[in-house]
Amino acid sequence: LVPFNASAAYAAPMGAFAAACKKGGVWPFTHFNRTHVAPPLVISEEDLVRGLTVIDRALDVADEHVRTRE
Repeated sequence: LVPFNASAAYAAPMGAFAAACKKGGVWPFTHFNRTHVAPPLVISEEDLVRGLTVIDRALDVADEHVRTRE
């Protein structure tokens, strides 16, 4: 999605992804071109599904950056 150590406009897709996650109530750990998903060791299935749904929707936001480059 973005190059390693990206900055400025090159890092925009990851920034948009992280912002969309936070808007949905999920605080992701992103670093350069990676996202780490580490849910609590004790989590309900409902909360897990909700969090993964937020991440899935945030990936749709990041996809828009790729579509605009094509």
